[in-house]
Amino acid sequence: MNTGARPPQPDLNLYQKPIMNEHALGVLEYDKVVEMLVERTSFPLGAERAARLSPLSDLDRIAEELARVTEIRGLIDGGATLPLDGARDVREALARSVTTGVSLTCVELVAVAETLSAVERVKTFLSQRGDRCPRVSALARGLVEHIEIAEAISAAIDGESLEVRDRASRELSRIRRSIARTRARLDEKLQTILQREASAGTIQEPAIHIRNNRHVLPVRRDARGRLEGIVHDQSGSGATLFVEPLSTVGLNNELSALAASERQEIERILRELSSEVGAVAADVERSVDLLGTLDFERAKAVLSRDLTCAEPTINRCGGRLAIRAGRHPLLAAARTVSEVVPLSVELGDEATTLVVSGPNAGGKTVALKTIGLMTAMAQSGLHVPAEPDTEIPVFRDLFADIGDEQSIEQNLSTFSSHLRVIKEILANADEETLVLIDEMGAGTDPDEGASLAIAILERLNRARVRTVATTHLGAVKGYVHDREGMRNGSMAFDPETLEPTFSFVPGVPGASHALAIAATLGLSGDVISRARELRDAGAAAIDDLLADLSERQRRLGAAVAEAEAASERARLLEREHAERLKDVREERKRIRAGALAEAREIVDRGQSLVEDTVRQLKARDAAKRSIKEARAALRKRRAEIEREIDEAVGDGRGEGQAPSSLDVGMRVRVASLNREGELVSEPDAHGRVRVRVRNATVEVDADDLRVAEESEAAADGARSKVSVDVTTDDEFSNEFHLRGMTTDEAADAIERFVGAAIIHGFSTVRIVHGKGTGALRRRTHEVLSELPAVKSFRLGGWGEGDTGVTVVELA
Repeated sequence: MNTGARPPQPDLNLYQKPIMNEHALGVLEYDKVVEMLVERTSFPLGAERAARLSPLSDLDRIAEELARVTEIRGLIDGGATLPLDGARDVREALARSVTTGVSLTCVELVAVAETLSAVERVKTFLSQRGDRCPRVSALARGLVEHIEIAEAISAAIDGESLEVRDRASRELSRIRRSIARTRARLDEKLQTILQREASAGTIQEPAIHIRNNRHVLPVRRDARGRLEGIVHDQSGSGATLFVEPLSTVGLNNELSALAASERQEIERILRELSSEVGAVAADVERSVDLLGTLDFERAKAVLSRDLTCAEPTINRCGGRLAIRAGRHPLLAAARTVSEVVPLSVELGDEATTLVVSGPNAGGKTVALKTIGLMTAMAQSGLHVPAEPDTEIPVFRDLFADIGDEQSIEQNLSTFSSHLRVIKEILANADEETLVLIDEMGAGTDPDEGASLAIAILERLNRARVRTVATTHLGAVKGYVHDREGMRNGSMAFDPETLEPTFSFVPGVPGASHALAIAATLGLSGDVISRARELRDAGAAAIDDLLADLSERQRRLGAAVAEAEAASERARLLEREHAERLKDVREERKRIRAGALAEAREIVDRGQSLVEDTVRQLKARDAAKRSIKEARAALRKRRAEIEREIDEAVGDGRGEGQAPSSLDVGMRVRVASLNREGELVSEPDAHGRVRVRVRNATVEVDADDLRVAEESEAAADGARSKVSVDVTTDDEFSNEFHLRGMTTDEAADAIERFVGAAIIHGFSTVRIVHGKGTGALRRRTHEVLSELPAVKSFRLGGWGEGDTGVTVVELA
């Protein structure tokens, strides 16, 4: 006996006695919610758990259950679901597998393999989604994978035919090959005999039959003596005998022996596989139990989706009950959201007792059941068909007196049955219980019934019991009005259509509208008129007042809703207009930036023209001063266009603090380049300064400088808005260094350096770009090849810097 397996440890909560009054759960039709949950399970253990669903009392446990449902609901809404397909209830097979020498059937072993595959799929699925559903993933960590056993079973047994495969063992493969050869020889011999005896008229029909696992021929009774052999059977009419020819007895015996060997080998294979299953039966049982739990949780999430539910907020006993746009679960299952009038009700802050009045068939009882079912569902770890801001306290118990429960057998009238329930309520209710009472004071004399109802409500209110009751009695409505801890409420009635609207109106008692409803149901007009005459004038006035108050409240509610809708529409329009205005401004910026960029392109072309002009002027010995002034004017216009583009599209120049003073040698940051460097000159007459950035000296506007940061930020993709200073003073050198620049910065610097070199009369210059990746060298040669002032250029030779330098000959 293998004692390694043990029965799965039960979830004690699933087997506990319901914490809530079973009578109350019955009248609330909680069992129908359970049935809906069971229908959405896909695994027997999940169905078992769903069938045992009951409210919980531990707030932390309830919150954990609700959070799991929320996680799985998120997966479902995202198009994914737990891959529980293939999971089977294999507990009975596992229990048998631990007994030494027991062989599970092919059906049982395949079920175990499919269940183990489901375990592997579910664990992998949840491990990949641990960040999205941490609680469910933590639960799945208890799953134990034994995929090697599933693979061994699948390799040995065909899941379709449920038969052991030939390749399950070498011996089985050998036996089956021998069976095939022996059967072929037997069939060949029988066919020869069949043809011969058929010609002789001995055979009843030309076919080979099997009787008692022996291959036989159908011989006519009257020709029995013509074929020597063993009779194994006869037809129902006795006209045909099934004869095994003596010449085939040996082959039949051989085939029978091989079949026995095959059965023995199959039994050995099944016993071996069963032993492997038995060795891990305890692990598999725990995994199966967890699969049941996961299926149970998945069914709750599916129910949440199907009923358009949300996770409620759970608070402590005696807390606030606030249902927002709640719908009765059974109505939510049968109709669309728009077809059910929602219920919004609060209880527990200022008032613990709510008395609901209004017309018959107006929805009072449905409202009571909705409140009760919402509470029971939430405490059972179920989402509720309401808005997400719904709050449900954890109640220790729930009592409900709803419906007519008169009993002939117990000699109880309707009134007596109500009193029996009320007695139990008064004996057990406290501030941790929810009490629902329908039609208080009904079934007896109205005066006495009203007095008794008031006394009961007083008792419950003093004990701060959360109580919701319905009534038609005016005395009860009047007593509740302005009573501390108590509030009236009503189900609305449309005075124009004379029909209930099924909407709840807080704070206002409602009239019963019995005569109006009777009229709509076709009761005789003279009877209605006489009833109005007999009606007490004071009562009629009160009912008219209540009806007017209810209608005013309804209109006020409609007006508030319309105002809120209008306010929301206004907010949406404001947001839409703001977005449109933003788009217009952005488009304006883009248009202006495009125009300025085009202007800059024109200036660039003008600069090229100036370079050509400079070369020509130099050839004609033009004054250096006039050349410098022309170039300075062009740089100034270019800088102006750059600033306008910055203003149009924004470039982050405003980021950082401008230096309070500019001193030569100080560290500064060039905002447009987002690079740091050393200030090498004070601002000139045009507000321009020179900054040494790495190996290059750049000329920028003084207002482009910022206080240097602690470290230089790389900005390889930044757009250059600077002019490289190729100074025209006596310090000008015929060697220019590009290292540290981007290719775009280098292109602009080379143009200006060549122009300045021409002005200074140099015929040959050196551009140092370094070896590196070759990007700066290639860009240098591209720029030089397009400059008309360049006659030729070549890489430096030995002693001239090799491929890190380009020597340029100017025209």
